[in-house]
Amino acid sequence: MKVIFGPVFLEHDNPAHPENKGRLSLILEELGEWDVVDPEDGEQYLGLCHSEEYVQRIRSLAGSGFLTPDTYYNEHTFRAACYAVGAAVQAARLNAFALVRPPGHHALRERGGGFCIFNSMAVAAKVLSGEGKRIAILDIDCHHGNGTQELVKDDRNILYCSLHQSPLYPGTGLRDEGNALNAPLPAGSGDKEGIRVSEEKFFPAIEDFNPDVVGVSAGFDAYYKDKRPELGNDLNFTLEFYERVAEFLRSYDRFLVLEGGYDPVSILECSKVFLEGL
Repeated sequence: MKVIFGPVFLEHDNPAHPENKGRLSLILEELGEWDVVDPEDGEQYLGLCHSEEYVQRIRSLAGSGFLTPDTYYNEHTFRAACYAVGAAVQAARLNAFALVRPPGHHALRERGGGFCIFNSMAVAAKVLSGEGKRIAILDIDCHHGNGTQELVKDDRNILYCSLHQSPLYPGTGLRDEGNALNAPLPAGSGDKEGIRVSEEKFFPAIEDFNPDVVGVSAGFDAYYKDKRPELGNDLNFTLEFYERVAEFLRSYDRFLVLEGGYDPVSILECSKVFLEGL
């Protein structure tokens, strides 16, 4: 499986913040083992999901600071976020893993948040939908992808499925809505519940939807080694859960976009399940 990655994703950084470039420190040591493709600028695609006013706001940011109380920026943020979008589109076309920062699944049409600037997964799905393809999105981040759900709602070519911890930020995803299927799980659920809801709800729904492509919003903050008390992530999945997801994906054209996950060991171990298993 190809990896889309470039140094641009390390330039958006705040060492004091949980979403910093150190998240990728261990997986970058393994890049020589994989087929790495340089990312492309995705600015041309932003209008599919974001307003021109919001894009211009991010483009004009100078220096460093906070876009929202939890989401920082620096002078490299606009470029990094544009390339994250471009990498997601590339991944969708190459059956690849977009190893990107900043993450995206909380970003809305006119607002960032939850560490996210532009919604890379939603944009990639919209690109494919515009080409007449059917896309199923499987979001396995510990947090509900409220931005992705909102941005792809009412698109008949897209099915959104999210397994996430609840109650937890952003407090959405409590029920199925339109083309969105949600499975909120209590803290401490573990593999048994994660695999059960996947096999009983999401996998059959995706099979019935018959997508041309399955996109995975790959957040690894649900892994048992990723413990950030200030973030509240506590689903306690092991590699067994991710291996089951990878097994299901083998039947489809698929791509992955990195979302959350704040422990370098967790990102390395969970990513390898997909990079080596697919």
